[in-house]
Amino acid sequence: MSDETGLPLSDCVSGALHPVSSGSYYGHKVVIESLEQSLCSGRFHHGWIFSGPLGVGKATLAYHLARVLLGHNKMGHNKVGENKDHQSEDGFPDGFDLLARSEELKTDKTGRLVSQFAHPDMRVMRRAYDVKTKKFFRFIRIDEMRALKDVLHTTPSMGLNRVVLIDRAEDMNEASGNALLKVLEEPPLNTTFILITNSLGQIPITIRSRCRQLKFNELELDNFEKAITQQFTAQNQELPKDVNWQDLMHLSGASVRTGYELIVGNGLKYYQGLYKIMDGLPNLDQRNLDLFIDGILKDKSGQDYKAGVQLISDLIYRLIKGKIAEYPLSSGEKHLSDKLVGGQSIDQWLGLWDTLQTRALDVEALNLDKKTFMLQSFFSLRDLLRAQ
Repeated sequence: MSDETGLPLSDCVSGALHPVSSGSYYGHKVVIESLEQSLCSGRFHHGWIFSGPLGVGKATLAYHLARVLLGHNKMGHNKVGENKDHQSEDGFPDGFDLLARSEELKTDKTGRLVSQFAHPDMRVMRRAYDVKTKKFFRFIRIDEMRALKDVLHTTPSMGLNRVVLIDRAEDMNEASGNALLKVLEEPPLNTTFILITNSLGQIPITIRSRCRQLKFNELELDNFEKAITQQFTAQNQELPKDVNWQDLMHLSGASVRTGYELIVGNGLKYYQGLYKIMDGLPNLDQRNLDLFIDGILKDKSGQDYKAGVQLISDLIYRLIKGKIAEYPLSSGEKHLSDKLVGGQSIDQWLGLWDTLQTRALDVEALNLDKKTFMLQSFFSLRDLLRAQ
């Protein structure tokens, strides 16, 4: 997906629905109710921070809220210098349904313009695409924030309200963050700021103190499954029939975004292959070994190899952590942890994990043979378990 200029978007996963285009919304009932109560109260704050794990629906809900605010022409906001809360002349009715209203607006002019990032009263701040380097800039730049400040001194074009959505807010550098802070200190008339972040601690306390914060938790398993299924259905993609949703949720950290990427990028398939190898230790099944190693090396871009190495490292780390801390493991990984780590000292496993990390870096730096490295990694696991 691209913006109104046709350039790529830094907040879009290749092949997946952008949050602005998502269909049904799953989970976060408490967060939605908080927004609805605030809208109906007649005092809607000018700044909001949506914080929580990656890929759980923060941006999607932000676009739902943006549609509702832009499509509601009876809402008056605070004047500069007055109370920081928005003053509603004729707010939303009791029992207002935020998601239902957003769905209604999707088909009118407001909704269509929002979906195309072309609404004149909505500004989306994100890391921009550098056409010279063909990469995204590292930060949301000060020039973009200054341009936003100029726009905010004008009158909204289509209605009473304006929305500024910043995704991801932690991508601001010090200069752009300070520029936003100055705007938040004297919020423009009829403007709502929605900051989306996966890392609340990286947002300066001065900005946090001027916004209301809503925390998004991980999705429950049924909502996680529905959200990912929706991604495939909406794009007529075939969802694998053998998805182990519990494993996928655990492996992805309950992130719909990461879970989707694991499925389409073969990460889940490789994880399942890795699990079979680990469950067979200290014996190594040559067929399973070949399927895993040859599979990740088949991709000429090297991305599948990197994903495979990361899967091994992360799995070993979780198995160790499951023994030394109150760390929740899936039932399958708990079985592996009890079976493999239980018979060895933690120091031996930590030593092996550290060694594999170092070897992986050497392979990349010295351009060593990747297949040899992968085989040696599994042989090291086998030898560790045989030594008990």
